Amino acid sequence: MRTIVLLVLLANVGFFAYHHYLGVSEEAAAQIQLLQISPEKIISVTAETMPGSAAPSTLAGAPPPAACVEWGALGAVEAVRADAALAALGLPAGAMLRRVTELDGYWVHMAPLKSKAEIDRKIGELKALDVTEYYVVQDAGPWRNAVSLGLYKSEAAANTEMERLRERGVRSAIVTRRDKFLKQVNYFVREPSAATIARLTDLQRGFPATEIRAVSCPVGTPGKQ
Repeated sequence: MRTIVLLVLLANVGFFAYHHYLGVSEEAAAQIQLLQISPEKIISVTAETMPGSAAPSTLAGAPPPAACVEWGALGAVEAVRADAALAALGLPAGAMLRRVTELDGYWVHMAPLKSKAEIDRKIGELKALDVTEYYVVQDAGPWRNAVSLGLYKSEAAANTEMERLRERGVRSAIVTRRDKFLKQVNYFVREPSAATIARLTDLQRGFPATEIRAVSCPVGTPGKQ
């Protein structure tokens, strides 16, 4: 029941936020379709279907599992920005759980370069081709000075990005499968108020690939990992 209440709150907050920011007066169905938090991104999930969640108690008189709002999934780079945004919300101590999962993934990148001059030349070539999403690996090890062009969960997604880069003129990029390479971050806020849900919904708009959904709180909430 609590997850259903949170689901309704999420839908209502999105609906009224749309009115507040855009000030339109179209039919309700059309308005919902135009929301950045679309209905398919607000999902009710039971404890049985959520990995890592405790199964609901079947004992008579036992309290129902606490309800949470989950926001995710974010990559490691996005999570740095999300951490700062969530800290600004001033949530009560122990109200949020931060869960990090390591996933196998596919890395689109260029082989490590030998010198700063080579790096500068390669970066200049990427900029000339209007490729702006990249970074040079600084960590010590065999991948130092490699140019990263994207991290993907599936080989198909990585290959799609490779094709896009080739169309722009990038010829030296390759795809490498890496085990436990991707860090995925999900946040869980325990029994948030309507005001907190509204602020989380507003934050989510800055991370369009993420979802907000009502779930049963996973084991470990309250607290922060």
